[in-house]
Amino acid sequence: MGLKQRTLFLSFTLNMPFFHAFFAFFLSLSLLHGVVAFHGQATWYYDGVGACGGWDMNSDHIVALSQGQYYSNGGRCGKIIRVYYQGKSIDAQVVDLCPSCAQDAIDLSLSAFQALAPIKVGVIQVDWVYL
Repeated sequence: MGLKQRTLFLSFTLNMPFFHAFFAFFLSLSLLHGVVAFHGQATWYYDGVGACGGWDMNSDHIVALSQGQYYSNGGRCGKIIRVYYQGKSIDAQVVDLCPSCAQDAIDLSLSAFQALAPIKVGVIQVDWVYL
């Protein structure tokens, strides 16, 4: 990114609310480094035996992915994603499948969801990436 582009980007982000500036910065980094960012709903669920075969606890930061994201024949098992919500972020390990989730929606463990928002909220809009 050249000096003129950086200056334009900086002046653009300073005129937006913090959240939009954060997301614009995150998006620009992902474009520069080839990271693909996803946007979708995040919900929470009680853990147990996941589709990847392990036993998980509600205190673990884990995630279930949609059918489209999860199944490369289970190839996403064990991968880590970073989830962003209102200036907060968490890392969670892929351990399960969420058959009812839309393409880029995720289902977080109780502790992972609580690190981002109160449980009573139930559903939040997040951005997330594979690490």
